Amino acid sequence: MANKVPEIRFAGFEGEWRNCTLSNYANRITRKNTSLESDLVMTISAHHGLISQMNFFNKRIASTNLGGYYLMKKGEFTYNKSYSSAYPWGAVKRLDRYEKGVVSNLYIVFEAHNIDSDFLVTYYDTNKWYKEVAIRAKEGARNHGLLNISADDFLSSSFSIPLTVSEQKNIGSLFKEISIQISSQIECCEKLQRLKSALLTSLFPQGKEKQPRLRLNGFDGGWEEKKLGEIVFSYLESVDTPHDGYERLGIRSHGKGTFHSYVPKGAELETARMSVVRANNLIVNITFGWELAVAITESQDEGKLVSHRFPQFAFNNDNVPLFFRYSLINNRFRKHLTLASPGSAGRNRVLKIDKMLEYKVLVPSQEEQKAIADLLTEYDRLIQLNEQKLEKLRNLKQAMLDKMFV
Repeated sequence: MANKVPEIRFAGFEGEWRNCTLSNYANRITRKNTSLESDLVMTISAHHGLISQMNFFNKRIASTNLGGYYLMKKGEFTYNKSYSSAYPWGAVKRLDRYEKGVVSNLYIVFEAHNIDSDFLVTYYDTNKWYKEVAIRAKEGARNHGLLNISADDFLSSSFSIPLTVSEQKNIGSLFKEISIQISSQIECCEKLQRLKSALLTSLFPQGKEKQPRLRLNGFDGGWEEKKLGEIVFSYLESVDTPHDGYERLGIRSHGKGTFHSYVPKGAELETARMSVVRANNLIVNITFGWELAVAITESQDEGKLVSHRFPQFAFNNDNVPLFFRYSLINNRFRKHLTLASPGSAGRNRVLKIDKMLEYKVLVPSQEEQKAIADLLTEYDRLIQLNEQKLEKLRNLKQAMLDKMFV
């Protein structure tokens, strides 16, 4: 039997961790909200932990009668038996944001004692406890989105803890600080996304407006309305379909950009010719154009191959392609593409290119196009950098969770 010691440990601590039962360190709470002390109904968010439904959904989706709900107080824990891809065996979270809140009586609420609370929070951020729940969940455990496990069975689950409370505190404090940094980084990413959204609304005409509400320094005057067919022209660079493997380009729906995949020898399309993708072109998937499967190609798309279902369009010289990444990829263009794609859902809805090119768009001078594109591209760069930083923090936390628990 393997020693019960973590792979990474704070200096000065040694000895095996001891195996114990949750019920040794937790008391179940069945306190009802009969006096309606709280109307904050809690839900679990992957990023925010226990958070009120009003804050998370902007509405309350619980029953109107909250008297039968469990009343939680700050510092208490709850186990939500609902499972999802993010939480395959449910989730355990501590109430931190509010003094009081209520949860469904399908949840298991408990308070911790004689154990560092932050250590227990961190333990339930690992997947070490999944096996214990899996053992105790009864057959047919995944009915109606809920695990079939009783409170007694959950509290009988076992786990390993350090011998000393001081080691528990060190671990709990470390991961609490990492979680604070992650939360701060999430807020930074969300703030940048909100700022970008506000800029998109302000820098482009809305509704029946003929010019934007916000102009960058040095620009004035109205924007000119043009049909898309006056801005772009068909671009076709045809090559023989390779038979020794090639890189294929695809387009994500909902304006989410392009992606690449490798087509190995023998799996090539049964077509004699394909088209070469060039950067700074408008490209559309005519099969899913109605889902806004449209993109402005970038340098990394250069040289990839597509079938005839992915027509490309180059921009006239007095236009800035990057500007149209922000001007075109929106809900208004999606609605136009839907109308230009007659037929039923799925592959029967083929985009009519001539109808697409009738789309009317307001455009400023080339100089203003470039200024707007440069500003929004910088925001995209900042958003990407901060999302990469967030991903690194999450990966660091996960790596440490894997190595600092047994």
